Amino acid sequence: CVPALVSAETYIAGGVGVNAPSFDTTDAGKVALKKDLFYGGKIGHYFNDRGYNWFGLEVDAYRSTPGIEQHTLPTSTNPRLSGKIPGADLQVDSLAFNALVRVTGYPYKVEPDAGLGIGLNVGNISSGNFRPEASFAPSFNVLAGIRYYMTESIAPFIEYKYNFAQFTFSRDNITADYRANLFMFGIAYHFGR
Repeated sequence: CVPALVSAETYIAGGVGVNAPSFDTTDAGKVALKKDLFYGGKIGHYFNDRGYNWFGLEVDAYRSTPGIEQHTLPTSTNPRLSGKIPGADLQVDSLAFNALVRVTGYPYKVEPDAGLGIGLNVGNISSGNFRPEASFAPSFNVLAGIRYYMTESIAPFIEYKYNFAQFTFSRDNITADYRANLFMFGIAYHFGR
């Protein structure tokens, strides 16, 4: 057995990135969304109980404003999703609770990690053909990333995150699957490492 090189630690992190989302409605098909920058932060903890420093939990929050692009949709049963769509503002706020695993002990201070999580997304749609409305939806996350420890405490990281939620905007009679592909760069500060 090789002894673990990392002790238990708590961390805070923040970052920015690019969101490449899609919005699939039940009656009009895919509605085009803009690629957008997003930003967020996270707080997490890896455990050291009985050698479980490879397992951790984190709370992750981020905001994106992808917006609906101006485009033309085929005729559907929903007049708001038929013909020319002038575009609209769409803001998505996400709060997630993730379980993480990581590989520790690399000699080059590199640490890959991966995780799964559940959470809550809040979608706010307004302007264009749409009436202002917020939709709350449970969400599902899958993520993978890699950190490089510049010091014992400071670690820049890159991360890919997939987020799924199904929004229902009842005022406009829209139900849509929101899928976000999030690519993030950030920096984490680790306590007790």
